[in-house]
Amino acid sequence: MSLSSTPTSSLSHDEPDTAAPVPARRTIALTVPTSLLVLPASAAIVGMIIGMSRGGSRARLRFLAENAHRPPTTVQGWYFYTKTRNYRVFFAAARTGARYALGLGGATAAYVLLDESVGWTREQVFGAAQSSASTSIPAPPAVPDATDAEPGSSRRIGWREGPVRWEDGAIAGGVMGAVVGTAYRLPRPLFFRAVLIGSIMGGATSGLQIAQDHVRKLKEKDERVSVSGESGGSGLAQPVSAPVMGSAPEHPTVDRPVQAGETAMSPVQGASRALPTAAESDRLRRRAWWDPRRWVGM
Repeated sequence: MSLSSTPTSSLSHDEPDTAAPVPARRTIALTVPTSLLVLPASAAIVGMIIGMSRGGSRARLRFLAENAHRPPTTVQGWYFYTKTRNYRVFFAAARTGARYALGLGGATAAYVLLDESVGWTREQVFGAAQSSASTSIPAPPAVPDATDAEPGSSRRIGWREGPVRWEDGAIAGGVMGAVVGTAYRLPRPLFFRAVLIGSIMGGATSGLQIAQDHVRKLKEKDERVSVSGESGGSGLAQPVSAPVMGSAPEHPTVDRPVQAGETAMSPVQGASRALPTAAESDRLRRRAWWDPRRWVGM
């Protein structure tokens, strides 16, 4: 069989690849605001402390009132009396603390979600106010990657594309006050008071976030300036070479005749006279630290 009859592949390297492209995998991204991770947890801790204090104190007073007519008279009776009281106080404090933590943490989480929703709605209606003070990362269309963010950046993650506004927190706080007043059926004066207090507290919370973002921006600016200064001054200084004995000086001097009382001295002798001897160095080192002659080299 000849070489010309050798079978060749049906696909040529010059022909374009007609294979269908692999479709990109679609993912669902969920952006969790930073405030939703910080504020509810802090509120839950505060609520647990308050609930444990109130529940334990109330249980202790109730136990004392229930057993005031039958105080123990023996050592064993006092032992069981104290043991039962401590158990009741402990369980009551834990139960009340958990209830307070769940209630206050849930209310704070609802406020944070309402605040982010109000900010997102405001930007959708009036547009996002883009500025250099923007410290909120918008919701990404895909799964966020840690490599996409700036190295060392500590910006707040939220649903808003622009900066935080105090109006968002005020509106969210007012709505929460109205919901609480309606749920507890408060009288009209207390209802208006709850709405006013909620608006003030919500605006104050947003104001603190604005101040925190401003401080973070200044800190990052200072860090960038310091890093740029270090990178700009990282060049090594050129060493200064010592003059070689016998070579011409950099600044030539004018020869003059020796005056009366002076002795002729060669450059080499002058250099040797300028350096202290070993005995003089040892004498200066042995002097006390408070002796000024040690520092002036006398």
